[in-house]
Amino acid sequence: MGVPSFSDLSVLSEPPDLVVVVVPAPFVERVVLQAAEVGTKHILVISAGFKEVGGEGLEREQRMTAIARENGLSILGPNCLGLINTDPEVSMNATFGRDIPPHGCLGLISQSGALCAALLDYAKGRRIGFSQFVSFGNKCDVDEVDLLRFLAGDPKTRAIMMYVEEIGSGPRFLAAAHQITREPNPKPI
Repeated sequence: MGVPSFSDLSVLSEPPDLVVVVVPAPFVERVVLQAAEVGTKHILVISAGFKEVGGEGLEREQRMTAIARENGLSILGPNCLGLINTDPEVSMNATFGRDIPPHGCLGLISQSGALCAALLDYAKGRRIGFSQFVSFGNKCDVDEVDLLRFLAGDPKTRAIMMYVEEIGSGPRFLAAAHQITREPNPKPI
C-alpha cells in the first residue's frame, strides 16, 4: 500500500522519534529493549496484559519500568488507547482509533482507554476539538503529573481535562495543579 515497512527496528537507518508497540504482552519487553538499542527515547505501549492482569503481567510491567530507568526512556502506557496530536503541522494518530478529532484548545489526559474511545465518539458528533488527546493506561513510567506539566507548557492547550483512576503521588499532583492553575498564564484543569 505504499507505506514503508520493516521487519525489525535494527534495520532502520536512524532511530525513530517514537516507537508505538502493539504486540502481545510477552513480546513487548523485547521490542522496548530493541528500541533502546537503536537509540529511541520515546515509547508508547498500547499492548495490554500487564499489571492489570496480575502475576506475570505485573512482573512484565516492573521489568519494563526498570528498562525505562536504566536506559533513560520515557514510556507511555502500557494498556492504553495511545495519543493524538491534532496540530495541523503534526496530525498524528498513534491510537487504535480511526479518527483524529478536530483541532482545538482542550488537552485531554485519561487513564482509561475505553473512556477515551467514548469521548472521541462524543466529541466527533459535536465537533469538539482537542489540542492533545492522551491515554496513559497503567503509567509504568509517564504519569498524570508528567502529562499535566506537558500540557501546561503546550501553547495550543488552553484548558486541561483529566480522567484518572488513581493518583500516584498526591503531593506531587497537588503541587503541579496549584502551579498550573496559578502561574502567569494559568490553565484550568
